Amino acid sequence: MYSIVSPTQARSKKALERFLNVAADLLADNRFEETGISQIAQLAESSVGTFYRLLADKDVLLYAVHDRFVEQGRGAIDVLTDELSRSDLPLRAQIEGFIQGVIRLFAGSEGLLRALIRRSSVDVEFRSRFHQLNAYIGQTFCRIALARADELGHPNPQQAADLSAHMLLAGMNYYTMIGSMGATPAEVIPEELSRLVCNYLEVPKH
Repeated sequence: MYSIVSPTQARSKKALERFLNVAADLLADNRFEETGISQIAQLAESSVGTFYRLLADKDVLLYAVHDRFVEQGRGAIDVLTDELSRSDLPLRAQIEGFIQGVIRLFAGSEGLLRALIRRSSVDVEFRSRFHQLNAYIGQTFCRIALARADELGHPNPQQAADLSAHMLLAGMNYYTMIGSMGATPAEVIPEELSRLVCNYLEVPKH
């Protein structure tokens, strides 16, 4: 188990944040593995001693980057869900808003996401952590879809919502890794995924 003790001093907190930012950039550029600790410290405008004091080694840094990504992702999803729950939008618009909102949340982070997905394929603990965010997205989607389950035309709403969540996550992960969905333009993917899910759930259009 990899973990870090959150520093209490403001200077150390800023140094840790810089290390995390540098590591995230290196991961996105596929340069994390080849970059040594001394270079990471230099890029973070810090020292090797500070790196070891805060993080111990590169594995701890990697897990810290992922933990921050998950925490920020969950926070952003909570904000999105709260906004949707306080709206007077019909169910179809809420589902579409959630799907499109989640995709927008991770736009621009594809490089980092690809690195995290690849790491999860060879690291059991990392895979477990990575699935935490996917599970959170799926569970949140199901809560939204089933909040008015009586409006869904599918004969088994709970099962359909669960499968829809898996299809949504699989589609997002595929797009992240491949960078395309065949002939489907990137700009219409959020709308088309929303249409796919809503039609499967048989959500009323009005």
